[in-house]
Amino acid sequence: MRSHFTRKTCNGAVALAYVVFAPIAGIADSPKVCTAYYTDILFLVYGCCFLAITMQSSRLHEHLAFIVIRCVGSNITMLQLFLAIGVFVIAFLANPTAAVAFWITVAKAVLTEYDNAGVLKMNSEEKLYEPGGAPYPTLPVVGIYLTLCYTATLAGAVSPIVNPNSNIIDAFVGQLKFEHIILIMIVPIVMGLCVMILWIQIIFLGLLGGPIKRELKELSNNATGFQESIEARKQDLGPWKVNAILSFILILIIFIIMHTRKPRIYPGWDDISPTILSGYSVQSLGVVILFAAIPANFLFCRYYACRRPDKPGTAPSLLGWKAVNKRTPWGEIIMLGAAFCCVFCAKESGLYKAIAKAMSEPRGDFLQFLCGACYGTLFTILSPAAAVARLALPIMRTAGNNFALPFATALHNQFMLPISAPANTIVSGLGNVRPFLFLFAGIIPTLFMMVMITTSTCFLFGTALPKDSLKNMTESLSKNVIDW
Repeated sequence: MRSHFTRKTCNGAVALAYVVFAPIAGIADSPKVCTAYYTDILFLVYGCCFLAITMQSSRLHEHLAFIVIRCVGSNITMLQLFLAIGVFVIAFLANPTAAVAFWITVAKAVLTEYDNAGVLKMNSEEKLYEPGGAPYPTLPVVGIYLTLCYTATLAGAVSPIVNPNSNIIDAFVGQLKFEHIILIMIVPIVMGLCVMILWIQIIFLGLLGGPIKRELKELSNNATGFQESIEARKQDLGPWKVNAILSFILILIIFIIMHTRKPRIYPGWDDISPTILSGYSVQSLGVVILFAAIPANFLFCRYYACRRPDKPGTAPSLLGWKAVNKRTPWGEIIMLGAAFCCVFCAKESGLYKAIAKAMSEPRGDFLQFLCGACYGTLFTILSPAAAVARLALPIMRTAGNNFALPFATALHNQFMLPISAPANTIVSGLGNVRPFLFLFAGIIPTLFMMVMITTSTCFLFGTALPKDSLKNMTESLSKNVIDW
């Protein structure tokens, strides 16, 4: 009998390999390896997935989708720009992962309406790797989804509120300040946003022509009755119900809690107890508990909503476990846990110490600087930047600022894989975007940002950190250019 293994099952099985092989290889004890999987940020991802599922269960995402459609119409380019702005604002002020979870749910509802109206084809006809699984999205839909996670990554790079910036500041122990990071990153981020949007327009939305543009142009002929179709769908949805309003209020509370946890620019609620750290898991799962605890109909809502439900009866919660079990991307999240464990095992094996020792030897300041940028880019492709900044960067600091600073700034280059950032994992799991599409879409932003971040760090090195070796590095750079 022929066996079929689903993609999510394979992901989960492969992700657990560290539990088996790390102890066998003598890298770390199995209890420590298991603990490394379930980090604070992993529970943040769980909480953000539950947030998205709550929006779907309460149909909040459909109400918000009609507001978005009112702003952008049936223009998919305008939709991409609108969503990019929305993600950037929430990612900068609250959290990139939560921003992507919120907006991808709204984007799916908007794209579903486009599909129903015939102005966009949402699902491809490609044969499924997983029999009976969810259909793969078409390339224009993938382009919209990837815009969300890439924008969130870029917004987080200039935010004083979210990681990895906080971990980078802690690693440099008072030498580096947030204004230095923002000064270094602001130009690469602005230009990176433009390049990223343009690149996605080219390869996923047919900016330069090709079959994608022809198909979108043919479908645009159906836009004549688009407004009438949307109005009819909106009438079918009806007015905002109590559970949708409750969900929206709680989500706004989540964003406020995330913003005020530990903003660093002013005291947050996590600073009340200096000896106890309340991480990302507290802020995300704390309100998610309310999603599961607050009923969604008359038996509870009668005290503040003066109308009876259509069907009185039992009181379901805003977030039911059946929906959570069905819609949570368990395989992708476990794979993200493996990426955290990879960083931990690299530290326990002595890899980071070996690299720092090798880079500490006299090899020329420019070579150290360039190696720092390359190592930072490589490690943040394979693992989330927050984990690398927390576990690897303090060790890399022993190699000196010429290596550690470009290593730190390169950690904002998180485009290539679903495990490069929690926001990428959200898009991969909730949007059913496969890893090779991340590679395809992320190669140009990765190369561009590597060049831009490295150049900006080089020119602003003396502003951010003491100029102990800036002159030597500049002379080394000039010598290398002349030799070339």
